[in-house]
Amino acid sequence: MGLKGPELINFVREQQTLEREEREKQREKDKENKAKEDQRLEKMRLSEMERAREKEKERLFEIERAKLELDQEEKARQEREKERQLELEEQEAQLSPRDRTMRRVN
Repeated sequence: MGLKGPELINFVREQQTLEREEREKQREKDKENKAKEDQRLEKMRLSEMERAREKEKERLFEIERAKLELDQEEKARQEREKERQLELEEQEAQLSPRDRTMRRVN
């Protein structure tokens, strides 16, 4: 190189400055890459949370549907019981008083 004295000192300083700037650029690039990765991970986390929320909604919907089915079955059972009771009362009303007494005794 053939540099001496102040020229050599200036050259070394310039090289150190360039290296410092290069390291700073690399740190900035690393910081940007980390920010992008953090965003990607956050999107994945939010997406997973949304899927979990949808599954929970589906599960609750199925529970509500099952409850409705059970309620309908119970109402139908109560209606059949009520009809059976009415039939028995009608049959009882058609019996003569003597038959009613005999039926109660047995």
